[in-house]
Amino acid sequence: MQASDIGIDKNLCNGCGACVTVCPARAFSIVAEKAELTGSCTFACDHCAATCPQQAITVSFTEEREPFEFASFAAEEAVESPSDTSLARLASVMRARRSCRVYQKRPVDREILEDLVKIGLTAPSGTNSQKWTFSIIESRPKMLAFGENIATYFGKMNRLAESGWLRKLLKLGGRPELDIYYREYYESIKQALSQWHEKGIDRLFHGAQAAILVGAQPGGSCPQEDALLASQNILLGAQAMGLGSCLIGFAVEALRRDKKIKMALKIPTSEKIYTVIALGWPAISFPRPAGRRKVPIRWIA
Repeated sequence: MQASDIGIDKNLCNGCGACVTVCPARAFSIVAEKAELTGSCTFACDHCAATCPQQAITVSFTEEREPFEFASFAAEEAVESPSDTSLARLASVMRARRSCRVYQKRPVDREILEDLVKIGLTAPSGTNSQKWTFSIIESRPKMLAFGENIATYFGKMNRLAESGWLRKLLKLGGRPELDIYYREYYESIKQALSQWHEKGIDRLFHGAQAAILVGAQPGGSCPQEDALLASQNILLGAQAMGLGSCLIGFAVEALRRDKKIKMALKIPTSEKIYTVIALGWPAISFPRPAGRRKVPIRWIA
């Protein structure tokens, strides 16, 4: 970002140094008791403007960003230190979230899907790169078309895996992936494909009416982690809205290996998709939160 993108009103600045302290790029200094941009702003994080008590700093690029105005609900003002009640509410939403595999036939409004993307955008990203991409499938017919392309891919995989000599040859050549696929996935996928083609039973998306595909453009420092963090925000946002959600790993794998599926969705080949989140109104409720296995906590002295 250029120096011209950051403005400092010297009449408002009182030289408190908050911008100097908070800037991860160490781009600010106090000169003659006023803040001054003396270095290069490499993060474009807007922390300087957000922390300035005098509102003396403006960052022009933020004007180009989409404001966090939600269409499907009234958002409260963002706060620095949420109250204990807000924390309890957040923890309750986290505990209540479960993967949903039974959906109503009721569609999900476009404004809700757009708001979920905005919720995803509140996640952190490596070096503030914000290279996320969000692709929305908003109707059941489009979900079925997506599912058909995925079924075609796994049908090909199953036919390859049926060849014992091919599995053995690849394994001897140091490529055991097809053999592992055959042992761990072949039979269950065979059954799912049979139900899909013969009975129209959807064991991939489970009847979900919509989906959000979270990916990344090239250039991010840790794009997969960024996409996963945004996805978790979307999952929690969906739970708070009363929506059901489920991460579909088989769809991610098909997108990764078959470029034709991405082409059908008009997703650029340069993008990588890291999560596929199925969404819909749940047709089942859970009176109690799901349990979790106990895990040891390692204390490092």
